[in-house]
Amino acid sequence: MGATVFATPWNPPSSIRQNGTGGARGGKYHLPSNQYSAYVQHLNDYYNYMKTNGVDVYSISVQNEPDYSSEWTAWSSDETTNFLANYADKLQCRVMSPETFQYTNKDYYSKILNNPKAFANTDVFGTHFYGTQRSQMDFQALEASGKEIWMTEVYVPNSEADSANRWPEAIKVANSIHDGLVVGNMNAYTWWYIRRSYGLMTEDGKISKRGYCMAQYSKYIRPGDIRIDVTEQPAKDVCISAYKHSDSQIEIVAVNSSNESISQQFSVGSRTITDVDRYRTSSNENIAATSDMEHDTSSFWSQLPAQSVSTFVVSLVGDGIDVPDGPSTPEPDKPDENGYYFHDTFEGDVSSWEARGSSEVLLSGRSPYKDTEALLVQNREKSWNGAQKTLNSLTFEPGKEYSFSVCAQNMGSTNTQNFMLSLQYTMDGETKYDHIAQGSAIKGHYVQLANPSYKIPYGASDLVMYVETESGTDNFYIDEAIGAVKGTKIDGPADVSVTTGDINSDGAINIVDLVLSKNVVVSTETPDAVAAVAADVDKNGKNDAEDIVLMLNYLFGIIDKFPEA
Repeated sequence: MGATVFATPWNPPSSIRQNGTGGARGGKYHLPSNQYSAYVQHLNDYYNYMKTNGVDVYSISVQNEPDYSSEWTAWSSDETTNFLANYADKLQCRVMSPETFQYTNKDYYSKILNNPKAFANTDVFGTHFYGTQRSQMDFQALEASGKEIWMTEVYVPNSEADSANRWPEAIKVANSIHDGLVVGNMNAYTWWYIRRSYGLMTEDGKISKRGYCMAQYSKYIRPGDIRIDVTEQPAKDVCISAYKHSDSQIEIVAVNSSNESISQQFSVGSRTITDVDRYRTSSNENIAATSDMEHDTSSFWSQLPAQSVSTFVVSLVGDGIDVPDGPSTPEPDKPDENGYYFHDTFEGDVSSWEARGSSEVLLSGRSPYKDTEALLVQNREKSWNGAQKTLNSLTFEPGKEYSFSVCAQNMGSTNTQNFMLSLQYTMDGETKYDHIAQGSAIKGHYVQLANPSYKIPYGASDLVMYVETESGTDNFYIDEAIGAVKGTKIDGPADVSVTTGDINSDGAINIVDLVLSKNVVVSTETPDAVAAVAADVDKNGKNDAEDIVLMLNYLFGIIDKFPEA
């Protein structure tokens, strides 16, 4: 019949849940985090069972009313965000956010918005409207996110027996739909239940006044239509919304909740009207049709009776502008033929790298590792000041492993410098840090900071990769920054081989090295960095007389090895 079917779980299987602490907030049950993988399997089993039986479920939400759960399972906002961020990518269907009892508590949604991985794994946001006032429906951060927002459960205004045909009480259904679509920018509005004494149909199967009020929207505004701008409240207790169906049709819904009849003009600007049909529900009408209403070129007048809902289907000369497609969903980067998600060569482009802390970054052709340019990091005030790159949270997922590599050159005042390729991330609201790879570079030489299987911490968000030094504030270069599929072997500079005491790197320690050691100590010129490191036999970071004494003792057999750092 063309229906869209979506599902919401109330309780996990008894085998994986535990008793809750009770009440509306503590819930009847609770799902411990060590059962999240089993919960994923449960939801996938349900989805596949339905599909096998001919029902392609559009989406499944995390939980029905996790914030008001005396009769079902409670989840905190942190728990639902954790599940979405670290497990929802394993679900086989579209994923809907938890559906809160009211739209007044935005915490469940704000935490998803502030967690890139949870947000990426959420296809649709859902909420219920129980007790939600018009003033509480606007949530601009969510409305601007590019994801659809569905109102997935409510009845208005009450569930008293035999109330669905009370008039004008039933007109509150139209007001609620209007507020959801216009104030809340909702993409869908769903009633609970269809067939009840208070429902869209009464228990005898007849459409109720509440049902006709919904039909003023649902019968004429169809999936794919897009809401367009209109003067929302031209008079007290009058609410108007408008929708574009095609390049030649719009629909207008006018709700007059007042006790006064109103004569209202409707204008379509520069468009040309060809026909207007009206459908109205009032105390004695049920979507009653009035075809071919009078109109002029671009406007028409209509009476809006007291306590009525009117829908106008307006046909126009086509403007050639179709209803736009919905917003595109961001997708993760795809690896290239080498397995690289990104490959920053710094040839004419900083490739989204930026200064970290008090530092500056700029392209330089003086000392690249490959090709003609590298990224120079200068004017650092602290060792952690360096260069950083924000990682795409859709591509680099917490809990999964990736291959990372950056080449760094020591241009400092010391002969050796320890570099770290590090990660800054957010977890449970706190900023945390981890080292991806590290290595020591001899002055004037590049070192590869590489880890072919680095696991991004579970629950991490706001991922920022950066290069820093263990100490000092000297300038340095980076080049060939790469993020790749786990296990990818990334080429880099060969390790510079240094043997303590072997000053000329000929594979032997002898009198020639002693002479070269003396030259390193007494020379007024800056020594070759490799020779200087080899001559620093006591590993104190200096070339001095103590190194010469140790060389003599080694050559005369007084010691058989040099001190370790």
